[in-house]
Amino acid sequence: MQTHELRIVATATDELTQAIRLYLDAVRVRQSSPRTEQTYADVLSQFLAFAREHNVTELDAVSPAFVNRYLLAVKQRPASLYTVKKHYATLRGFWSWARKQELVDADIFLRVEKPKTDTKVKPALTEEQIRRILQACEGRDWLRLRDRALVLVLLDTGARAQEVHRLTVADVSHDPIILKGKHAKERVAFLSPETQLALRRYLKACPFKPTAEQPLWWGARGALTLWGILEVVEKIGKRAGITPLGCHIFRRSFATWSLRNGLDLHRLQLLMGHSSPAVTQQYLHMLTDDLKRAHEEHSPLNLLHRARRQR
Repeated sequence: MQTHELRIVATATDELTQAIRLYLDAVRVRQSSPRTEQTYADVLSQFLAFAREHNVTELDAVSPAFVNRYLLAVKQRPASLYTVKKHYATLRGFWSWARKQELVDADIFLRVEKPKTDTKVKPALTEEQIRRILQACEGRDWLRLRDRALVLVLLDTGARAQEVHRLTVADVSHDPIILKGKHAKERVAFLSPETQLALRRYLKACPFKPTAEQPLWWGARGALTLWGILEVVEKIGKRAGITPLGCHIFRRSFATWSLRNGLDLHRLQLLMGHSSPAVTQQYLHMLTDDLKRAHEEHSPLNLLHRARRQR
């Protein structure tokens, strides 16, 4: 497994450095994604560099005011609000871990200003875009069969990229399937007959003939890594004329289309694997255009205006 080292002096033994090293070890133990590990290591390396500049080497010396100064310095680089929020969340996660380990007593983040970001509603795929994506996967070559199966699994389950990458051949041999998500959490997902058939065609054509316990997704050089799957999806998007195309837009599309078709929020929360209903409710914002069209069609005033025009 690849590890992501702190960009600091290897011989550093101060309390803050050692605590952060132990925290990153804990992150690796809980099977976080390589991208998550890299993000935590990058952010905490920058925080340590800032702490050294200000002679802060002990955990007790990290105060709410000091964290606020660091976040302000990040913002003034300049950095996007999303980046500032990422630094805040990473530091808060580290401090929460330190409290659980009884390395510190106080929750200093009760007095740290949380960065506010503008909520940007990202659209789901349209019916025409989905059609173009599936057309980009047409063909008898086994790689095109794989691409079609991958797209259908993403559309059918709303799975995260990590969850799709962790699937084995055995995982999709029955219905429902179990998706392994963040922090080894598991959830149930279902595959439509069309998706099941696409998977069978792909596996039958795959020259590697993977066994039940081997990874589900393969490329010309062997089993696909997580980054390999992301690259496959990106290439499908280029062929379909939809760039950039990533796995998460299929997840948004699954949620949006499910709500459009009448699925209630509680069951969508279970299918999406959200820990909080508040996360699921964010997808309601994507239905604004649908609600606007419904208002235009059913508003009493609009109905009266149409009736008058028809006289």
